[in-house]
Amino acid sequence: MAVRFAADGQDYTRTLGLASTSQYSFSLWVRLAADRNAFSAALTLNDGVSFGSEVFLETDADGTTMALYSGGVKGARSLTVGTWYYFGVSVNGTNGTMVSRSLADTSFAVTTWTNGGAAMALNGLILGESRNGGEWLNGDLAAVKLWTGVTLTQAELEAEAGAYVPQRTAGLKAWYPLTQAETADHSGQGQTLSGGAGATTVDGPNIPWRQGRRRVILPQGFGASVTPAPVQGVASIPTPAISLGTRVQPGIVQGSTTIPMPDVFVGSSPPTNVQPTLVTGAASIPTPTITTVRNVTIAPVPLIGRAIILEPNVSVPIAAGDDLTGPGQLSYNGFKMGSGTRYSWQMLTGWWVDMPALDNGDMPDPSAHGSMPGQKLSGPRIITYESLIKAPKDEIEQAALDFLAGLPVPDADEQLPLAVQVLDQILIGYGACTQRAAPIDKRTRLGHIKAVAQFTLARPELYSRELLSATISDGGIVEVFNAGNTRTKPLIRCPGPAIGPELVVERILPDGSTDLRVLEFNLTIAAGETLIIDPAFGNATIGEVNKRRFRTGASVGIPDFVLGPGVSEVSYFTFAGGAPPATVLWRHAHL
Repeated sequence: MAVRFAADGQDYTRTLGLASTSQYSFSLWVRLAADRNAFSAALTLNDGVSFGSEVFLETDADGTTMALYSGGVKGARSLTVGTWYYFGVSVNGTNGTMVSRSLADTSFAVTTWTNGGAAMALNGLILGESRNGGEWLNGDLAAVKLWTGVTLTQAELEAEAGAYVPQRTAGLKAWYPLTQAETADHSGQGQTLSGGAGATTVDGPNIPWRQGRRRVILPQGFGASVTPAPVQGVASIPTPAISLGTRVQPGIVQGSTTIPMPDVFVGSSPPTNVQPTLVTGAASIPTPTITTVRNVTIAPVPLIGRAIILEPNVSVPIAAGDDLTGPGQLSYNGFKMGSGTRYSWQMLTGWWVDMPALDNGDMPDPSAHGSMPGQKLSGPRIITYESLIKAPKDEIEQAALDFLAGLPVPDADEQLPLAVQVLDQILIGYGACTQRAAPIDKRTRLGHIKAVAQFTLARPELYSRELLSATISDGGIVEVFNAGNTRTKPLIRCPGPAIGPELVVERILPDGSTDLRVLEFNLTIAAGETLIIDPAFGNATIGEVNKRRFRTGASVGIPDFVLGPGVSEVSYFTFAGGAPPATVLWRHAHL
């Protein structure tokens, strides 16, 4: 993501307050949105006093030739509107180096000089404009970094092009990722920006959030059925103590058996951890018979006993859709209807490929025919099931009462699972039964009742029955796949000990741009604790305590941390590294 400047006065400013500085470096990504045919500044450093004591990275009067202005023009290159370019500059007295390349280039253009401007006080920083009136940038900025008191080498400048996160932290004075329109400085130096009113967010350059850490590509996650195998246990039997005499008859040796506690995972939403009680088994060891013929020291070998452990009996709740056995069936919170039941399927509308009604954000165009396009958001999904209740005459009343009991009036704001199997695929939505009708006519006495049930899904998305999962090591990356056609909200578990957990989702959009979403927390997860991030409800909790306020300024909102349709790369990092792996759980989503 990047910040878009589209008008004069949308720039960011900062009073740095630095004394005379002869060594400094900066880097950024910039993209022109339009050719203004005028001076357009991406970044300005100045002493805050004299208009002659300043350094610009800006275009010439032609609007597309960008260069560094420091005691003359340095490193000029022509820019193409709509293309991302990287610029990295380092200055040491009158000497300097600038590297640049477009996003598609495979090498850098390098310019060096020995006749730059003199040392000056770095008092002012401006992003998106200069101090000269009207030299505003009609374009985008991302990954702005500033170092003072140091001169980055050419190799270091080139390395900074590869990620939003700075590769060099020594001497870092300010860092503005600009993944959203914000003023926060993420260097830890407190260089908070001012201004930016009217600036917006757009797609940024196709670079990763971070480089330099171990990146492990894992296969995409998959769902699995729960079928616990018999639990095997080893019985540890102590060596029996022997007393010598004419005949030795030791008693029964007692041995304790320790059986590991099985963990069973159930694919519900949210996932449920089933913890059966400890399985115990008694080990029965036969009495050994030992005969001695003279007084000698006897050291019998350890006895090995076989412990027979019963297979644990694990009770698992029925997940949504588990009771569906074939096409033409649906189940609302466990009440099954359709094929093979008394509530035969006549018609179902609002499901599957049916699109919910959209709230159209188009606005009338006051100066032309038609409208100005706006955002389209789906309203609730309304599903209507028409059924014929069929039963013997003496059972039809009970069948109708069961229909009544299975589709109760919703309790408060509860959203119950509705699972439908039209043909082969089972999809699940969450809502409430908002209408139920079974008119009584003369055919009721014959065992036939026409019935209708209507369900309202406040969230219109339909989800796959299977819950998929992926495990991401600290510093690793995993590819996940959402086979649906809309965004899905994953559930993420980050176990402790971990410091500063950070998650990044990167997805290449059909137009080649990158959708980058960062979610990081300035907190410590202790050993034995787990940070659970639930974008569906906008929560991040450890135990019963919500930790949303520890989200950093570089993060998207928790509800916006989503997996788009298709393949996404999810990476996990912590500040110190070495944390236990994080787990991502998700379902395919359809709309």
